[in-house]
Amino acid sequence: MIIDSHVHLWLRDHLPNKMVRMYLEPLQALKDVMDWEVDIDNVWPEYGVNASALIEMLDASSIDKAVVLPIDFNLVEQSRIGIEEYNTWIFENCNMYPDRTIPFIGVDPQRGKEALKMLDHFTSKYNALGVKLYPPTGWYPNEERIGAFYDRVDDLGLTLITHAGAAWTSLDDKYAEPKYWTEFLDKYPDTNLVIAHLGGKWRQQVLEMCDTYSNCFTDCSALQGWLPSDPETAESRLREIGERIPDKVSFGTDYPLFELSYTSTMWADFVRSKPWANEDVKAKLMGGNMRKILGI
Repeated sequence: MIIDSHVHLWLRDHLPNKMVRMYLEPLQALKDVMDWEVDIDNVWPEYGVNASALIEMLDASSIDKAVVLPIDFNLVEQSRIGIEEYNTWIFENCNMYPDRTIPFIGVDPQRGKEALKMLDHFTSKYNALGVKLYPPTGWYPNEERIGAFYDRVDDLGLTLITHAGAAWTSLDDKYAEPKYWTEFLDKYPDTNLVIAHLGGKWRQQVLEMCDTYSNCFTDCSALQGWLPSDPETAESRLREIGERIPDKVSFGTDYPLFELSYTSTMWADFVRSKPWANEDVKAKLMGGNMRKILGI
C-alpha cells in the first residue's frame, strides 16, 4: 500500500487572504513567461481544493491513500468560517472516499478548552486518527499551557503531525524548531510524533531525534522544492534518510502546494525511480512506515 502522508484540502472561506496571496506569488512570478496576469491584491474568491481533485492526483500518481491535514490559521487572521466548520468540511469531503483518505483534525492548541472539545468531537464522530499542528501560529511545543491538549491527545491515542521549518506572512518560524518537541517525546512515549518536511533547515535535529526517540518520525514532503533546479540535492536527502532512519520517514507531497512548479505525480515518480535506496527501504518510505505509525 502506497500512502501520501502529507496533503491538504483547501476551502476558500477558511483560508485567510494573506495565505492565499502567498500561494499566488509563484503565479505572479511567471506572468512574464506565461500568457496570464495575476493580481495578488485581488484574492481569488473561488480558490480551493476538494477531495475529488485530490483523488485525481492520487490516481495519476498510483498512490492508494492520503493523510489529509487541515491547518488552523484562524487565531492569526480570522477567516470567513470557523475552524470547526472547516474541519467538518474536511471529514465530510473525505467520507466520500473512505478507502482513499485519512483525515486528521486541524486545531490550534492555543484554543484551550475549545480545542479539547474538538478533539473529542472529531474522534468520536469520525474516528479521527490524528491531529495536525502548526506552531508558527504563535506557540512553542514545550510550553506548559499546551499540556492539557497533549494529555487529551495521549488519552485518545492520536498521532501528531507538526509543521517544522520555514513559515511565511504573519507566521513565525522561530516556533517551528524541532528541538522544542523533545520534552513531549520524553513525557508521552506512547504517542507518535511526525515532524514534517524533514524539519526544514533543522534537518540534523530531526535525524538525531528520530535516532533517539522511538516515537519520533518525519516525512519528506516539500523536499521536491529542490526540483527541478537541483535534483542532486533532493536525491542526496533521500539517500541520507534511507541510510540513517529508514524506519522513521514517510513519503509526502504537500499537495497542492507544489503543483505549479513540480507536480506531486512527478515527485512520486522521482522517488520511485531514482537509485537512492533498495526496494525494501523505498517500500517503507512509500507506505510501510506510515501504516505502522497509524496502526492500519
